[in-house]
Amino acid sequence: MEGRNLMEKILSGLQKPTNLPLALLYEVIENFSEKRKIGVGGFGEVYKGMLQNRGVAVKRIIVSEHTIDDKLFDREVKNLMKNISHRNVVRFIGFCSNTHHELMKAGPEELVKAQIRERLLCFEYISNGSLDKHITDELRGLEWSIRFEIIKGICHGLNYLHDENNIVHMDLKPGNIMLDDDMVPKITDFGLSRLDTNTHTSGVRFITRGYCAPEYENSGKTSKKADMYSLGVLIVELVMGCKGPPNNEQVLRRWIHRWSKSMKDTQLGYAQVTKCIEIGLLCQEKDPTKRPSICDVIKDLNQTEGSNVQSSNAIESLFDQIIPYSKDDMLGIEPLELHFTFEHNRKISSSFQLTNETDACIAFNVQIMSILPYYTVPNKGIVPPQSKCSVEITLQPQEKVPQHHDDKFIVRSTKVTTGLVAENITSDMFKKKMGNLVDKINKWCSGL
Repeated sequence: MEGRNLMEKILSGLQKPTNLPLALLYEVIENFSEKRKIGVGGFGEVYKGMLQNRGVAVKRIIVSEHTIDDKLFDREVKNLMKNISHRNVVRFIGFCSNTHHELMKAGPEELVKAQIRERLLCFEYISNGSLDKHITDELRGLEWSIRFEIIKGICHGLNYLHDENNIVHMDLKPGNIMLDDDMVPKITDFGLSRLDTNTHTSGVRFITRGYCAPEYENSGKTSKKADMYSLGVLIVELVMGCKGPPNNEQVLRRWIHRWSKSMKDTQLGYAQVTKCIEIGLLCQEKDPTKRPSICDVIKDLNQTEGSNVQSSNAIESLFDQIIPYSKDDMLGIEPLELHFTFEHNRKISSSFQLTNETDACIAFNVQIMSILPYYTVPNKGIVPPQSKCSVEITLQPQEKVPQHHDDKFIVRSTKVTTGLVAENITSDMFKKKMGNLVDKINKWCSGL
């Protein structure tokens, strides 16, 4: 009980993180019970433990030459033991580094003495999981206001690590951002972190492709600017739901389409989306010296909040760029996700509705991205101005429940001239050519 009380005090900030007894952590997570396991990663497993009033997460590190060695583990502990305390950084409770011997069976009647190395890290338990579980495209999922607050929170947490603790994270990605019940982001997993000394890492480098700065991936150069590259990828992914170079016009149109459904004032949102894309791309400059510092990023984000927008010439100029896209002229699709209930050897169907609230004709086609025998009626067509069209998707009879529970469909649409009929719709119409704006919306079918 005394050990649990100590952990409660550390969680409350009344005491500093400390070396925790192995027996205590075994007790908290019920000796690595499978029912306590909440995650598995390349470097180990994570278990949930319960104290009297709060939960903790215990990370069991796999220590070997192929994963994390003791040197890397000790470095992580050294950084965490700085008593890092910030709203946007997961609170560290303590660690355990224990090496002992146990007798294990080597045969029917033979016992050998085996060395057991336990390397454990204990953190506060964050209830809402990691950010990667919450990222979706612009048309669904988290509202923009929540995404913007998450971006700001991540930046404030990174600023705390960089400027107040001189720590470079080196593995900033959605999987290492936890969200609490109030959607407050908290940076975690300092397994690759180090003090900022602008050095090179030799030997094996643990990287997450897509988020890793090129200078670190190619030559092992570590710096705060490497974290800024990862932050840029993360920001763009939060804005549009995927990694990669964004099409500003398309991203804005999709957000405007969503905002138009909620009848919210979106001028502030326009400025924030545009500024976040701008920041995200600047952070991804190949030349590290061209990337902004985290302080610069926070300053730019602050310019897009409330009354600050009115006094910022830079943001005012964004409004002029946004005016051409201020009208919702996309084909509406509801719902964005279809749910099927499986029935043995029977057809199952679900439908969605296309809504054209513009003054132009809009052509569409539906592409099935599944190996299962779905068919769509209609699979292409014209939605006249100010009208609606219903599309039904049917799965042919199946003898057993399909293994695919998350099939994707792509709905493409583009404005066409009056008088065109469905029979004349071709795939070329949905190729992005000069002056031809094509919308692409992913739909998912689940629940089989």
